[in-house]
Amino acid sequence: MNKLRPLLFAAIVFTFFSSCEKEYSAENSGAPSSLIVGLDCRISKILYTDTATNTGIGYLSADINSVDIVTKIIKYDSLSNTLEFYDQPTYSNDTVFINVDEYFVVDATRRIAKLHGLVDPTDPLSLQFDIFYVYNGTGYLIAKNYFLTSAPTIPFYRIDYTYAFGNLTHMMGTDLSNGDLIIDADLNYFTNIVPKRYLYLFPDEKAYPYFSQFYNYGLKSHNAIKKMTVRNYDPGSVVRDSSVSNFSNYIMSRDTYVLSVQMTGDEQQSIPASASKLTYSYHCK
Repeated sequence: MNKLRPLLFAAIVFTFFSSCEKEYSAENSGAPSSLIVGLDCRISKILYTDTATNTGIGYLSADINSVDIVTKIIKYDSLSNTLEFYDQPTYSNDTVFINVDEYFVVDATRRIAKLHGLVDPTDPLSLQFDIFYVYNGTGYLIAKNYFLTSAPTIPFYRIDYTYAFGNLTHMMGTDLSNGDLIIDADLNYFTNIVPKRYLYLFPDEKAYPYFSQFYNYGLKSHNAIKKMTVRNYDPGSVVRDSSVSNFSNYIMSRDTYVLSVQMTGDEQQSIPASASKLTYSYHCK
């Protein structure tokens, strides 16, 4: 059970660059086209590799069809040859079904507007909750409001996002029953690297992280992430632990998509990949 599930139970009970140097890809150094990703592309796979041994650790991947619909998501552990996660979303009008009990709802612009989930997804009789996503007029996700489905007018938890110069710079999660801080994060960026359609960086995303890179959550941060610091809190807003991740050695395509980056330090549940070399594949329309 990930760290968000105990929070939901509790709420119910209580109501890159080390050198700052940008490179261009020299991989597949045959045809010039190997340096170009495409005109309208988005991440479809994150491969993570141990740079010391050049051994593949695993990958997160989405199958995306010709009309840009995600048809399958998998997370694979290459070291143990184990399928860690598998989902085949199904679609009905504005609803994306993760399974028979859990689903996303999209708005008119195809952004995620709502998530309906289970406190314990292994138990179909588990208490249900709904997350409502709030976007500002510019198109950035600025808040998530959590409700129990059985108490749809009383939010019990809220995530707030703060932006500066087009980048997500701070996040905080608050238990609304007592005002306690549950989690917060600070993010820093390389001002000289402006990638196309890079990662969504929502440090609170621990319950459903396998979906966050493959669906529409509004505008992404303008610059490339350099450092992410996430802190978890005990009751009374007392820091319990922290996770710090650094990103360096960005390899860019000629058309400014990120091809790879080195992630060091701690792993982040919101980025479902090992701290290692992350290599990206893209689906283009």
